[in-house]
This record gives sequence, C-alpha cells and structure tokens, in this order.
Amino acid sequence: MKLSELTTNDLIMLDKGYASKDDVFKAVAEELLIQGIIQDKKVFINALYHREAESPTGLENGIAIPHAKSETINKPVFVIIRLKNSINDWESLDSSNRVSLIFLLAIPKQQTGTTHIDLLAQLSRSLMNPEFVNGIKNANTSEEVMTLLELTNKQEPKEEIRESKGLVLGVTACATGIAHTYMAAEALEKAGAELGYEVIVEKQGANGIEDRPALSDVRRAKGLIVATDIEPQNMAHYENVPYIKTKVAAPIKDATSLIKQVIDQPAGNYHSEQSLDSNMSEKKSLGTELYQSLMSGISYMIPIVVGAGLMTAIPQIGGMFFGIEGGTIGDAINATSSNGAVSFLYYLNSFGGFIFSLMYPVLAAFMANAIAGKVGMTAGFIGGGLAGGMIYALTGQENQTPSGFLGAIAIGFVAGYFCRFLNNKIKLPKNIQSLKPMLIIPLLSILLVYVLNLYIFEPIGGGLNNLLFDVISKSTGTYVIAIVIAMATAFDMGGPVNKAAFAVTMTLAANQSFPMTANILGCIIPPLGIGLSVILNQYVFKRDIYDESMEADGYTSFISGIIGISEGAIPFALKNPLITIPLNLLGSALAAVLATLFGVEIWFPIPQFWGWPLVQGLVPYLLSLLAGVLFVAIGNIVIRDYLATKKKKQVEKNDNWVRS
Repeated sequence: MKLSELTTNDLIMLDKGYASKDDVFKAVAEELLIQGIIQDKKVFINALYHREAESPTGLENGIAIPHAKSETINKPVFVIIRLKNSINDWESLDSSNRVSLIFLLAIPKQQTGTTHIDLLAQLSRSLMNPEFVNGIKNANTSEEVMTLLELTNKQEPKEEIRESKGLVLGVTACATGIAHTYMAAEALEKAGAELGYEVIVEKQGANGIEDRPALSDVRRAKGLIVATDIEPQNMAHYENVPYIKTKVAAPIKDATSLIKQVIDQPAGNYHSEQSLDSNMSEKKSLGTELYQSLMSGISYMIPIVVGAGLMTAIPQIGGMFFGIEGGTIGDAINATSSNGAVSFLYYLNSFGGFIFSLMYPVLAAFMANAIAGKVGMTAGFIGGGLAGGMIYALTGQENQTPSGFLGAIAIGFVAGYFCRFLNNKIKLPKNIQSLKPMLIIPLLSILLVYVLNLYIFEPIGGGLNNLLFDVISKSTGTYVIAIVIAMATAFDMGGPVNKAAFAVTMTLAANQSFPMTANILGCIIPPLGIGLSVILNQYVFKRDIYDESMEADGYTSFISGIIGISEGAIPFALKNPLITIPLNLLGSALAAVLATLFGVEIWFPIPQFWGWPLVQGLVPYLLSLLAGVLFVAIGNIVIRDYLATKKKKQVEKNDNWVRS
C-alpha cells in the first residue's frame, strides 16, 4: 500500500490557520467524519492523544507525524496539513522544533501491525528527502502535493558506487521503533553513497530486526555505527567490528561526520558482553542496570517455580485417587509402596522439590548474565546454589540458615559485576586467550562468591530471613499474620519482597505452622484484578482510562494471574504506582482476612487453578479470591476515571482561559 493511494485532494489541507494541536485534530476528525472514514470524532481524537502520550510525534524541520489506531477508523488514510503559522508547543524530539507541516495517519486497529508500521516507515524515509519536504512546503495546490506523493512511489535505484571504499554497517533503533529508526537508516545510506562507501543498516524497529547483514559482510566491514535510543538486541553478531555509539537522531542531523568518524576514529572494537565506551554513549544508570538484571533473573526463575508447582501438584492430587491423604504423598513410606503408581508419585513429588531447589541458582545465574554476559553465569549459578542452602542439604548439616532469596540477589549482582570487571581488564595473548573465560574468571569469581556468601551474605541474608520469619510467626493474631503475608506478597508483584515472603511462608507451611493461603492470594490477586479491570472497562463501563497498549497488557496480566504469575501487573504499577500498589495491597489483605475467617487452608505452593483440589475449603476460597479481585478491578476503574475526568476538566478550563 502506498501513501498516494491513501489520500485525496480533500485530505491535503494547505495554509490552514489552526493555532494548536487540538485545532488540528478536531479539523481532521470533522473532515474524516464527513467522508465516512471514521465513525466517532471523540474516539478518534482520543486515539490521537493516546499516541501523543506515549512519546513525542514532533520531529525536526517543522515536521510532526501524529497517528491514530482505533476501531472507529473504517479504512487507512493519510492526511497532510500545512499551517500558516507554526505551533510552538507541539512536543517534539527536537525541543526547538516549531511545527508547520503535519503528516497524519489514521489506521484501523486490526491493521496496526501491518499497514500502520509500513506506512510510517515509508513516510519516514520520504521525510529524509529534502526535495520531497521542500516540495510540499512550497506547493501551491493539493494537486502538486499529489504529484510529489506519486513520485515517491517510484523506487529510485540506489546510487551505484563505482569504486567502493569499503563497507560500513549501522544499527538504528528508537523508542517507538518506527520514525527515527528508518530516518536514521536512510540518512546513513545516502551519506555513505556520497562518500563512496557501501552501507548496510540493520533496523531494530516495531517489526523486529530487519536487514541484518550476513556474517560475511560483518567480517569485511570497516566500521559499525550504533545509533540507538534504546538498548540494541542480539549484538553479538557484530563482535570485534570497529564502532561508535550515538543517539538515533545524530545520523539524521549529520550522517556524513559519523561515517568519517567510524572510519578514522572508532571508539574501539565492539564487544557485546561489555558496556560501550562512555565517551560515545550514555551509560545506563546503576539503578536501571540493577533493576533490569533483577527482572531478567526473575523472568527466568518464574518457569522454574511454575514447573516445580506442577510437579508437586500432580502427585498430591494423584495420590488422592489411591486413598493417600492430601499432603502426605511425600511421606517416606510411599517410596516402597507395593502400588507402583504410588511409588512413582512419591518420586515425582521429590522431583518437584528438586526443581524448587534450582530456583535460586537460576535467579542468580541469569542476573549475572544480564550484567556480564555468559562469563558471569557460572559464578552466579554456583553462588545461587549456596544461597539456596544446597551445600547444607548435600552435607547433611542441620540448623543452618542459608542467605536465601536476598542472598541470591546479592550474589547475582556481585558475580555479574566482578566477572564483567575481570573480562574487561584481563588481557592475554591470543594463543592463550581461551584461558580467561574457561579458567581464570570462573576460578576467581567462584572463590569470591563463596567467601562473600560465607562471611557476609549468609549472616545478613539469613538474619533477615529469620527476622521476617519471626515477624510473621510472632505476629499477634491469625488475621494480622494473614494480612502481613498477603500485603508483603502483593507489594512488588514478583519482586524481592514478594519472593522473600514466598520463601518464608513456604518454610512456615512446611513446618505446619501457618498455611500458604494468604501468600497464594497475594500472588494472584494483583494480576487478576488489573486484568479484570481492563476487561470490565472495555465491555461494561467503557471509560476512557486505558490506552491500547494498556488494554493489551491487561489481557496478559489476567492470563498470568490464572497461571499464578504476579509479574503481569508490573506495567500498570510502573505507570501508576500510587493507584496500582495501594489497591493491590488492600485487595489482597481483604481476601486474606475473608479466607482466614472462613477457615480456608492451602499448604502447598500452587497458586494455579490446578491446585484447587488441594484447597481445604474451595468454595469460600473462591469467594474470598473474587472479593479481592473485584476490589482491585472496580477500584482501578473508579479512581482512574475520577482522575481522568478531573484532568480533562482542567484542560478544558485552561483552553477556555486561553481563548478568552
């Protein structure tokens, strides 16, 4: 589909007197409604503003490219608006941009993954052509603009380089993965042709990775320009290529200088397992890197927990069919049962326990991997085993408190940063270079994590675990204990507090001191409540409180809640923590109190629906769960609607004041 096929003379609006973004959106909505292209003006304008809230649509050189995706749009269209006077407050990537030329795309929701991205990519490339932009700025009639659009449809052959000076590679990526990603790539390709270099640019955009060069091209490349505003993915492909790192907007402004720089003064050779040169890039803040590595480790740990839960649930439920009392399949007597099925279920239950023991090693290993790459995984995995107390289980040492979940987190960080430091600083001759990842780094890092765990992490982490255990176990009153466990579990939705509460509660349940009911409820109520909030709002309340990305996240959250994963609610907590977190805490506490009142007991760490046969008091459990989920869901809708209405009234008040 081509740009010229999606517009008409009526949708090319030249020299209009619109004074604000709102004026532009209303005028376009009115025209599209008249032509039968949209069904509802308000819904269409809201869709435009939802996109504006994600990131600026203003670019440079007086240009903006707003776009809307909505079910109210009947077919894709392309609108051009040229203003008499520029709009100075249009949010733009270039703060000095004064918008006077607007390219607006309206795409039906069902075409968002295809037509939407393709058209934005086409438009972005066209905007890199000065003749195209200047032609529209100087056109006298809409017919002249249509002629320019027709010309862009004709694929111009790439300028042939008779004697190429060599190959330059590029990687471009922007936050939205559309406009700047393609504009930067186009700029590098044009500048390369002018300088006599062949240029291949990989685009990491909304369509994923596009135009990745072959390994044979990587080997002969003279340089690599990494122009990104986000962390590029799968960059080991470019190992050892001379490189520079810059922002995605830099090639758009001056691609020629970047190509000369990567040829004459590269920052060094690219290494995917180490951070890029600080002079060429903005380093991640320490807090950001710590958070991302922790979330990476947790994301790999979750399947371990789910798999362990399944392997534990199957034998517990299966044992009931052979007259085994719930929760006793793990008794040693069942290992030698004359019934082969019972014996099998006993060992399957033990297998589930073994999988649980891998939780901490996997967490620490992939945290270290996120920081240092694969060189950090060995120390992380072994250190995670220490944090989980594997050494005490193997040697039969009792009355030892391992550092636990908090210790595994600390070990993951230490292993990652220490291994990265060693990898960057140790230099060996090429003929013995393999000794570094195979011998030197593992030896030093394993020794370090062992010593630190023994003398620092275990005393501190074990002490904190004991403290949390004491706080929960010594809380006065069953209801208080249930509330503390539920709120601690719901607080950070799969984060360190959640996992620490899980570890302590599992210990209490193993000792038959306190059931896991409150922990289970605190685990699944946040994602189920948030997800149900989106679903109810979409089909029942129909308030303008969730944009399209949040609606998609809502369904993901609901599904993750069904399978017992708290992390599905995290996107909502990041966007609106003061709404999401308090409601999660209160909804989980409410459900925990009701379940305690009804005498519900769950002794196994199985929050998924397949653990329901093991619930003692299933009906009151489901009623308690429903109460907590509805509290979170309705609470989100009411509070978000109130805040959205209040904000809208304030905007209208300000607009009226400005116009008066």
